[in-house]
Amino acid sequence: MKVLAKTAKAVCALQKTPSLGGRRQFWGWLNAVFNKVDYERIKAVGPDRAASEWLLRCGAKVRYKGFDRWQHDYNGLPVGPLGKYKIQAIDATESCIMYRGFDHLGERHNGIGVSRF
Repeated sequence: MKVLAKTAKAVCALQKTPSLGGRRQFWGWLNAVFNKVDYERIKAVGPDRAASEWLLRCGAKVRYKGFDRWQHDYNGLPVGPLGKYKIQAIDATESCIMYRGFDHLGERHNGIGVSRF
């Protein structure tokens, strides 16, 4: 058992610890993937649903017109007819949304209140 422990220590000492820059590059890449616009999805489910999916995937919260509660759970997105749920406000606190994802909102981004960034 001691031999195995000594061997494991020696192998771990030889391995180079990944630099912080490598981790940052990974998270930057992952954020870019989450922010990629899927125009086919927008056509299929409508701009509000597609934008909601994007925002929640990136850690933001969404509030719909006629609702007081913030939606924060991706799996709990409301279902119903397309166009029933319109985004009224976005809380982007501590989210990873990027400029490239704003195409999800389309032309109607001026009518949406952004409470926090």
